[in-house]
Amino acid sequence: MKYRALVLSMLFVLPSSCGWQLRDTQLVPSAIGTLYLSSSDRNSALITELERALSINGIKVIADKAAADYSVIIVDYRQNSRTASINPSGRVAEYQLNEDVDFIITDAQGNEMIPLSTASVERVYEFNEDDILSSTNESRSVRDRMHEEIVRQILNRLRVFSDNATP
Repeated sequence: MKYRALVLSMLFVLPSSCGWQLRDTQLVPSAIGTLYLSSSDRNSALITELERALSINGIKVIADKAAADYSVIIVDYRQNSRTASINPSGRVAEYQLNEDVDFIITDAQGNEMIPLSTASVERVYEFNEDDILSSTNESRSVRDRMHEEIVRQILNRLRVFSDNATP
């Protein structure tokens, strides 16, 4: 019985002492308040992922810029793909995907809290010309993971900002 209690207590103590936490949990303190998201494409997969991640962190995204405590302004969003390698027959073997997001974080008065910053990610995936459907699905999956990484980078900037903003 004592052994069982010791094992259970270790399961709760060890993860917290090593810094382990569930993925995407509490990257940004909810004390940051409300956020307004500005983007030229409000319906993009990136904005949807960013709104989901903010909601998970307890941050309310509102539609009224004047009522928001802070704004995240997506200035530019770039997606590129290029051939990364070719196979012996001279056909594409791998593609390289790049995504870059330029953003600014401002307070309610429009003052830049975080100046123009860029979140970027690059991935390479194998292209199989014999199975186009599978390669298309792989591309979509890689892009989804890239969006998650971009969002994580933006959330990290919000976390650093909120850590510095609190006395």
